[in-house]
Amino acid sequence: MDVMVLKVQKWLNDTYGQDSRFNRITEDGKTGWGTIYGLRRALQIELGIQETSNSFGPTTYSLCPTIAQGSEGNLVYIVQGGLWCKGYSPGGFNGYYGNGTYAAVKALKTDAGFPTASGNMQRDFMRALLDMSAFTCLSQGSEAVRTIQQQLNYNYYDYYQICPCDGLYNRDMNKMLIYALQKELGIPKSSATGTWGPTTISKCKEKSFSIGNSSPIVKLIRYALVCNGFSVSTSSSTYDSTLDTILKNFSNSLMINKPTNQCNYTVIKSLLSSNGDTSRSAKGCDTSTRLDQAKITTLKNNGYEVVGRYLTKVPNGLDKNMTPEEVELILSNGLSIFPIFQEYGGGNSAFSKTKGVNNGNSAYNAAVSLGIPSGTIIYFAVDYDPQTAEIQNYVVPYFEGFCESLSNSNKTNKYLVGVYGTRNVCKILTENTSSLGIDNLFVSDASYGFSGNLGFQMPKKWDLDQFATDISIGSGNGKISIDKVAVSGIFNGFNYVTKNTTDREKIYNTLKQLSTIAMEHTNNNRQKSNLLVAQYLRKKSSSYTGSIWDITGGALDESYKVKADKVDQSHEYNFKDPLTGEKYDFYHLMATFSAVLYLSNIPGFDLNWEVVDPLVDIFAGWGGDLTTFSKDLDNLDSNGKIHGDLQTYANNLICQAEGTSRFPLVDYIADIDAVVMGYLISNDDIAELFKDYFMYDKENISKHRTRMFVRNAYGDLERFSAAVNTFSEGLGFPIPEMLDILTYLKEAILANGEDLPERKYRDAGAAALINFVTNEFNSMR
Repeated sequence: MDVMVLKVQKWLNDTYGQDSRFNRITEDGKTGWGTIYGLRRALQIELGIQETSNSFGPTTYSLCPTIAQGSEGNLVYIVQGGLWCKGYSPGGFNGYYGNGTYAAVKALKTDAGFPTASGNMQRDFMRALLDMSAFTCLSQGSEAVRTIQQQLNYNYYDYYQICPCDGLYNRDMNKMLIYALQKELGIPKSSATGTWGPTTISKCKEKSFSIGNSSPIVKLIRYALVCNGFSVSTSSSTYDSTLDTILKNFSNSLMINKPTNQCNYTVIKSLLSSNGDTSRSAKGCDTSTRLDQAKITTLKNNGYEVVGRYLTKVPNGLDKNMTPEEVELILSNGLSIFPIFQEYGGGNSAFSKTKGVNNGNSAYNAAVSLGIPSGTIIYFAVDYDPQTAEIQNYVVPYFEGFCESLSNSNKTNKYLVGVYGTRNVCKILTENTSSLGIDNLFVSDASYGFSGNLGFQMPKKWDLDQFATDISIGSGNGKISIDKVAVSGIFNGFNYVTKNTTDREKIYNTLKQLSTIAMEHTNNNRQKSNLLVAQYLRKKSSSYTGSIWDITGGALDESYKVKADKVDQSHEYNFKDPLTGEKYDFYHLMATFSAVLYLSNIPGFDLNWEVVDPLVDIFAGWGGDLTTFSKDLDNLDSNGKIHGDLQTYANNLICQAEGTSRFPLVDYIADIDAVVMGYLISNDDIAELFKDYFMYDKENISKHRTRMFVRNAYGDLERFSAAVNTFSEGLGFPIPEMLDILTYLKEAILANGEDLPERKYRDAGAAALINFVTNEFNSMR
């Protein structure tokens, strides 16, 4: 506690505490923003301002008088209070502007870069006084930078304001450098903004300096080099060979093409902003647009060699993820890819260690499924402007979660963690290298206005530098919006994929582990063990959870789930069906399979079939799909979308690509495979059955699925057709042996806010299914 600061705080509260324009401050003897705000409001009250605020705004500035030696009163108290809070002793706190106060103000001005100024207090220095900025070199600062700050204040404060002289290159110093440049470019003070506007850019493009030239702008270039971490003399205004060499080193560090023996706009802009000359060329780019051949041709024609693409889609949002087909097309065109992970909007709420772990798992699974080789860097995005405290409290734990997830010993592929973010984000994360191990940086320099870029040096080691966004190139089908990315050469992306031939093997290995645990859990009861595994995998999809599925396939033993969750399942349960090439709906298979295993063994549900009751097949399989398909026909016809013959339309729609109707081919496959596997399982292990059914490419059981389904469940096509027609008729009137199933399906339809499909649509749907299955049956061996 500082006794003089405490005295200042007590005086403020005693003098202004009853004035509604003043907010009482904490009396703790510590200088902080609360005390500074109190001094500002006190000044505004003395100036007669009725609407006071915590800021030192233009009204306060315009009304603030010069307070000279010999003055007395509250204004002097405010000056003395500010001096004590700033660390300068005015010799007392008495409201009289004597020699002590005069000397203290003169010392402050000297530290600010005005060694010959008087000790009277003018409004420019009052604004600097009533602030938390320091005018002595801080422990993290450098005397070289502080000297530049003093020189900038002396020569250019009239264009901006008196800025800190703390030895730290920061936002204020960056703005001051740009104000100084604008003054030297001849831009009037009334038009100067301290930012790179169109006038500043156009005038700066007119400037170019060669060896032997002298100009105040050359001195500003020297200042900027020091601020960017390069050592050079700041006393000269001449462009010499030494300066040229250092500028060449700076340009090389940012992959900028500098003219020989010259400094031009491209170099100057990069010295004074994070994004630099956005018109410069680049080898790299990133885009959220899925690439086809036309767009890839546009990229190649514009000189791009490396493209950044996203690993996953945004949940309930933009579908921007890479696909295996896209990856293959990009690589076959000779481009390479750097993967980016981003599923969230900018803000602290998106960042925590738990979310880092979860996102790391998602990124890993996506990378593996795309065949991205081990050792590839995945850049995890911090796409907002967090302050230093926010980075420490939110972003660092988030990346701890990522690193923990990707370094898990159970993960076979080893991916490296990179970060996309501001210079400050990159700086802090690399400073945590001992705990995080992150040194691969994708710097978001295009966001030049972010506080995390203004006044921060470019990291010495960086992989990628995004310096321009939303650039449109190409035309017609080849038109695409990209962000420009400089590529340092540390990481040029991946240019090959690990062929994804082991997806089914990974699932088989996991099934073996889950089955082993289930056998132990059920005291070696194979039937119960298989059911447990199917139930567990069914519940991994939110589509097959809830009371309805517990009735259909049985409720999962939660104590088994705890054990099963410990098995590494970082891979996705995705594979291509060996017969059709469709992406297999594995969770659908497990949902129907668990129903087959569960319902076939419920007393009273069996109708004396040896293994799988056909009613179970209808109940958990094609019955529901056929009902919704018939309802689709009803809705489509009602909306005038069916043209021509209804039956022909139904035949062409059923069991086609996913998304065309609610009875796609993938659902048909999963439904009948579950029934066939129900006949084959007997006392076998579920993992071995999966292997036999799907993993022998030349002679796996799935190649005969339709024929086995019909023959095992119904005997022949005639009986299957009769079952389909009987079911379709039963939706209109009850059939005793189907009563429970039909009642359930009717209630499900009605609960979904739909009516039962009319008879003609049920008949069309039934005929379409019979036609499809007949064709499949006859085409198989």
